[in-house]
Order: sequence, then C-alpha cells, then structure tokens
Amino acid sequence: MADLSNMDSSFKPKSFWKRPEGVAGALFLAGILGGLGLVLFKYSAQILAFASNTLGLVITLLALGAIIYMVLDPKMRALVSYMYKSIMRWITGIFVTIDPIGILKNYIEDLENSLKKWVHR
Repeated sequence: MADLSNMDSSFKPKSFWKRPEGVAGALFLAGILGGLGLVLFKYSAQILAFASNTLGLVITLLALGAIIYMVLDPKMRALVSYMYKSIMRWITGIFVTIDPIGILKNYIEDLENSLKKWVHR
C-alpha cells in the first residue's frame, strides 16, 4: 500500500470549468443562451399572443413553474448539473482524449514513434 502521509495536502483537482470539457460546456451554454435569447426576442409577439388565451396561459404558467422548480430544488439542480457535465464529457471525448489511461497510451505511442525516428537516423 502506498504511503500517503507525505503527499502535498494543498493538492486540489481542477474544477469542471477549467478542464477541456468545461471549456466546451461553457461555449455550448453560451450558444444555448444566445439562441434562446434570439428566439425569445424574435417570437415575443407570438409568445404573448399564445399566453393571452386561457389554455395558453395555463401551459405557459406550467412551463414557468417547472423551470422555477428545477432552479429552486437542490436535487433537481444536482441532477441537471450531472447530466450536463456527462453530456459535455461525452462530446469533448469525441474530439479530445480526456481519460487518463488513453492519454498515457497516446504518450507511450508518441515516445515509441520518436524512438523509432531516432534509431533510424
């Protein structure tokens, strides 16, 4: 078993937003918010017309209530947060190797290629 007594206690892992998947997540979130703002701006007249009748008002209030519930309930916030982080890790994993074993395998492969080039000189 490894001796962990002399490990640096000031070590803190990177937060989600400082990792590659966090950067992709921030860009994706900015795009979603920008698109949502554009849709709300462009279709505000239609949304107000929809909410002007009784059925439209009920549906609008139900949607607003669901959004407020998701924002205020800690368990729902955690669930949405975990789902968002998982999706962003999956999307980032398509473009970048983010698992530690995969990174080490790529590093070893690069070292082997460098060694082959050096030997054949």
